[in-house]
Amino acid sequence: MSLNQKYTWDDFLKQHPEKKDLKRMSPEGKKAFETAFKAKMKEYLTGRVERVKVLQKKATEKKKALTEKVKALQKAENWSKAKIYQVQVGRQDAWFNRLVKQADRIKVLQKSL
Repeated sequence: MSLNQKYTWDDFLKQHPEKKDLKRMSPEGKKAFETAFKAKMKEYLTGRVERVKVLQKKATEKKKALTEKVKALQKAENWSKAKIYQVQVGRQDAWFNRLVKQADRIKVLQKSL
Protein backbone atom coordinates (compact mmCIF):
# COMPACT_ATOMS: atom_id res chain seq x y z
CA MET A 1 0.00 0.00 0.00
CA SER A 2 1.44 3.36 -0.98
CA LEU A 3 1.89 6.21 1.44
CA ASN A 4 -0.80 8.20 -0.37
CA GLN A 5 -3.32 5.53 0.55
CA LYS A 6 -2.32 5.57 4.23
CA TYR A 7 -3.75 9.05 4.80
CA THR A 8 -6.66 10.33 2.74
CA TRP A 9 -8.88 13.39 2.64
CA ASP A 10 -11.50 11.55 4.70
CA ASP A 11 -8.90 10.85 7.39
CA PHE A 12 -7.97 14.53 7.34
CA LEU A 13 -11.60 15.57 7.81
CA LYS A 14 -12.07 13.09 10.65
CA GLN A 15 -9.06 14.51 12.50
CA HIS A 16 -9.97 18.14 11.75
CA PRO A 17 -13.79 18.44 11.91
CA GLU A 18 -13.54 22.23 12.16
CA LYS A 19 -12.26 22.36 8.55
CA LYS A 20 -15.28 20.63 6.99
CA ASP A 21 -16.16 23.71 4.94
CA LEU A 22 -12.81 23.49 3.09
CA LYS A 23 -12.90 22.14 -0.43
CA ARG A 24 -10.34 19.53 -1.33
CA MET A 25 -9.00 21.32 -4.40
CA SER A 26 -9.01 24.83 -2.96
CA PRO A 27 -5.57 26.35 -2.24
CA GLU A 28 -6.27 26.47 1.50
CA GLY A 29 -7.50 22.87 1.50
CA LYS A 30 -4.47 21.62 -0.42
CA LYS A 31 -2.07 23.41 1.89
CA ALA A 32 -3.80 22.21 5.07
CA PHE A 33 -3.96 18.63 3.80
CA GLU A 34 -0.31 18.60 2.72
CA THR A 35 0.92 19.79 6.11
CA ALA A 36 -1.25 17.23 7.91
CA PHE A 37 -0.12 14.53 5.44
CA LYS A 38 3.57 15.28 6.04
CA ALA A 39 3.15 15.18 9.80
CA LYS A 40 1.22 11.90 9.65
CA MET A 41 3.70 10.26 7.26
CA LYS A 42 6.72 11.29 9.33
CA GLU A 43 5.09 9.67 12.34
CA TYR A 44 4.24 6.54 10.35
CA LEU A 45 7.73 6.23 8.85
CA THR A 46 9.33 6.67 12.26
CA GLY A 47 7.27 3.73 13.49
CA ARG A 48 8.38 1.67 10.51
CA VAL A 49 12.03 2.45 11.25
CA GLU A 50 11.58 1.25 14.83
CA ARG A 51 9.99 -2.03 13.68
CA VAL A 52 12.80 -2.62 11.20
CA LYS A 53 15.41 -2.03 13.92
CA VAL A 54 13.72 -4.60 16.14
CA LEU A 55 13.69 -7.11 13.30
CA GLN A 56 17.36 -6.41 12.52
CA LYS A 57 18.26 -7.11 16.13
CA LYS A 58 16.24 -10.33 16.04
CA ALA A 59 17.92 -11.46 12.81
CA THR A 60 21.38 -10.72 14.21
CA GLU A 61 20.73 -12.67 17.40
CA LYS A 62 19.33 -15.65 15.53
CA LYS A 63 22.26 -15.63 13.10
CA LYS A 64 24.71 -15.54 15.99
CA ALA A 65 23.00 -18.53 17.66
CA LEU A 66 23.00 -20.53 14.43
CA THR A 67 26.66 -19.68 13.80
CA GLU A 68 27.58 -21.06 17.23
CA LYS A 69 25.66 -24.23 16.41
CA VAL A 70 27.51 -24.57 13.11
CA LYS A 71 30.86 -24.17 14.85
CA ALA A 72 29.96 -26.83 17.40
CA LEU A 73 28.86 -29.24 14.67
CA GLN A 74 32.01 -28.61 12.64
CA LYS A 75 34.13 -29.22 15.72
CA ALA A 76 32.30 -32.54 16.19
CA GLU A 77 32.87 -33.21 12.47
CA ASN A 78 29.15 -33.65 11.81
CA TRP A 79 29.35 -32.14 8.33
CA SER A 80 25.86 -32.99 7.12
CA LYS A 81 24.09 -31.17 9.94
CA ALA A 82 26.60 -28.32 9.78
CA LYS A 83 25.75 -27.79 6.12
CA ILE A 84 22.03 -27.64 6.93
CA TYR A 85 22.62 -25.00 9.59
CA GLN A 86 24.92 -23.04 7.28
CA VAL A 87 22.01 -22.69 4.87
CA GLN A 88 19.89 -21.32 7.71
CA VAL A 89 22.66 -18.85 8.58
CA GLY A 90 22.66 -17.72 4.96
CA ARG A 91 18.91 -17.16 5.08
CA GLN A 92 19.25 -15.04 8.21
CA ASP A 93 21.99 -13.03 6.53
CA ALA A 94 19.81 -12.46 3.46
CA TRP A 95 16.91 -11.40 5.70
CA PHE A 96 19.15 -8.94 7.50
CA ASN A 97 20.33 -7.46 4.19
CA ARG A 98 16.72 -7.04 3.01
CA LEU A 99 15.94 -5.24 6.25
CA VAL A 100 18.91 -2.92 5.71
CA LYS A 101 17.66 -2.07 2.22
CA GLN A 102 14.19 -1.46 3.60
CA ALA A 103 15.58 0.90 6.27
CA ASP A 104 17.50 2.80 3.60
CA ARG A 105 14.35 3.22 1.51
CA ILE A 106 12.47 4.50 4.55
CA LYS A 107 15.20 7.06 5.24
CA VAL A 108 15.01 8.29 1.65
CA LEU A 109 11.23 8.66 2.00
CA GLN A 110 11.65 10.57 5.25
CA LYS A 111 14.10 12.98 3.62
CA SER A 112 11.79 13.56 0.67
CA LEU A 113 8.90 14.66 2.92
